[in-house]
Amino acid sequence: MEEARNRKGYVPVLVGKREEDMEKIWVTIIEAIQHLTVVELLEKSTNEYGHQKGLLKIKHDADKFKAILDSKSNKRS
Repeated sequence: MEEARNRKGYVPVLVGKREEDMEKIWVTIIEAIQHLTVVELLEKSTNEYGHQKGLLKIKHDADKFKAILDSKSNKRS
């Protein structure tokens, strides 16, 4: 999804179980807020890191996070 950085509506999110393993994943804001699991992960992130400036960080397995986003986009197809 590196090409997403040039498109409007995409934001980078750092996702990983540990700080040193975090991966940058580009997501659309609409895609993220429409998925309850992503919203719950964002709330957990706010509790852990506070309100963040810059890149959002979410402590979660990056592959599982991508699968969550993929499942949402596949349901729209």
